[in-house]
Amino acid sequence: MTRKSDSSFEYRYDPARTESLLARGAVDDAIQSAAGRKDLVPTHSRTSSEPGARYIDFLIPGMLGMNLMNSGMWGVGFALVDMRQRKLLKRFVASPMRRGDFLMALASSRLILMVIELGLLLGFGVFAFHMRVVGSWLSLLLIGAVGALSFGGVGLLTASRAKKIETASGLINLVMMTLWIFSGVFFSYERFPAIIQPLIRLLPLTALNDALRATLLEGASLPSQATRLIVMCAWGVISYVLALRWFRWT
Repeated sequence: MTRKSDSSFEYRYDPARTESLLARGAVDDAIQSAAGRKDLVPTHSRTSSEPGARYIDFLIPGMLGMNLMNSGMWGVGFALVDMRQRKLLKRFVASPMRRGDFLMALASSRLILMVIELGLLLGFGVFAFHMRVVGSWLSLLLIGAVGALSFGGVGLLTASRAKKIETASGLINLVMMTLWIFSGVFFSYERFPAIIQPLIRLLPLTALNDALRATLLEGASLPSQATRLIVMCAWGVISYVLALRWFRWT
């Protein structure tokens, strides 16, 4: 805001930014009131704070979903390729352990870390930002477990035939970057064109983030999340079946 020689004021702001419009209105009201303008209609203000109204309430479930994806894909995919590159997988060829049992054990190992990640991140949100957990903690654990297993399967698929860390790293980063952009981690995917939103909702991270937000902020029950759980299970099962088919020990 600048003041001109004729005692008038000039506002300079970006109309595309909501906070600029609000600031312009607040400053103009203060100036006009100081100049003698009287408000003829009395008004009153009442503050209201609803769960999920803050950006941090939107962000923390997205960060939780992103961490489950990262640990599932990197923890499984990287470990598998590292064992293959160091020739450790060859030792399992002579053992009676079946390929499917080995891959399932590797994917399910993410469940332990899932509990730790869920507790740490949600605990940080509750104590640092006074975030309210409206839904059931048991539902959150079950949703997190399904998400962890789903991304464990995707991690197995990306590393099922990769022989080098660099190859697996490129594939994992390609998948994760796509999901980061489209699945509503840092901003709502509803900002994308409506024509592609049905496809976005079929992504595993989108289903996980939506299920976490609905449970955390709205108290949604587990049966109401059936469609999203089916999407995550489908990604996990299909990825695991394909990984089992394409997997190579060497």
